[in-house]
Amino acid sequence: MKRRLVALCACAVLILPSAASAAVTEENFLMRTTGDLAALCSAPPSDPLMTAAANFCHGFGVGVYQVLREEAGSRPQASQLFCVPNPTPTRNSVVASFVRWAGENPGAMGLPPAEGFVRFLAQQYPCRAGR
Repeated sequence: MKRRLVALCACAVLILPSAASAAVTEENFLMRTTGDLAALCSAPPSDPLMTAAANFCHGFGVGVYQVLREEAGSRPQASQLFCVPNPTPTRNSVVASFVRWAGENPGAMGLPPAEGFVRFLAQQYPCRAGR
């Protein structure tokens, strides 16, 4: 499952639309906001920083996911923040969904990046009762 999530994030950048609103800047790598994460995750192939941005996006996403999964082991099932569906989505589809979510939730772009990503996961992959 962890390998599939990692592979998902790595491939997502390659299939993202190239309609990013602005070029990635070195400032985005300071990761002050969820907007910075969204900018890195949506870098088009023509952006000179695309490879670094994609690697950073995927690494950050996988890191947050891994910490949350470890932390979830100490919680009762009823209080899980999110539940990964079966089959597990690919990394690319998760990153593409995050970029879409970011575009649809401009109010969340000022949040710290990990908090924004957690909100995305909770909205995208809610836990159902009895799961």
